[in-house]
Amino acid sequence: MADRGFEFSFRRPGGKSIVHQRTRILLRITGGLKMVTTKSDPVQLILAQKTDALLIHQLKKSAFMPLYEKYHDTETTPALDPLEKVELQLAQEETDYWLIALEGKIVGAVRVVKKRDAHVISPLFIIPEEQNKHAASQALTQLFTMYPEVFTWRLVTIMEEERNCHFYEKLGFYSTFTGKPTGSLTLTGYEKRILQEES
Repeated sequence: MADRGFEFSFRRPGGKSIVHQRTRILLRITGGLKMVTTKSDPVQLILAQKTDALLIHQLKKSAFMPLYEKYHDTETTPALDPLEKVELQLAQEETDYWLIALEGKIVGAVRVVKKRDAHVISPLFIIPEEQNKHAASQALTQLFTMYPEVFTWRLVTIMEEERNCHFYEKLGFYSTFTGKPTGSLTLTGYEKRILQEES
């Protein structure tokens, strides 16, 4: 069966090109997988469109369901978010939702919420079968360079997930608060400050 191909031009906030000007990104829908053909780094960030809501919803459910099955955090888990929540977020002026592609395959996403005093990462996720391949760390590193005007980044994660906490700490985040336990988990806040001369 023939692929259905769509060409896009992706730009950073402010109009700067995300990938090399001569690099074209082609999305192909084959066998239910959304693929990306690129000529640059193995990890690419692609600015999501409103039409990507269902894809993001499916990826997020897949990524967070193991944590939900572990903690049964019905009130806080992104795994149970309805499709309408993703659609609403994609429509928000203050939100940039980025698809994460690893070696041509869409493996996750990251949402950036632009606030006056900081940018908030909420959420960041990679599907289970593609984790531990450095896609998340490379995606965040790219994000920090794509928003050079931002010097403070914040996020919230699960304190009991020590690997997640260690992951953010390796990227320069430090703990700023620990919430009250909710059921079997505790949410903890992290912040990263980027010195102006480092940006």
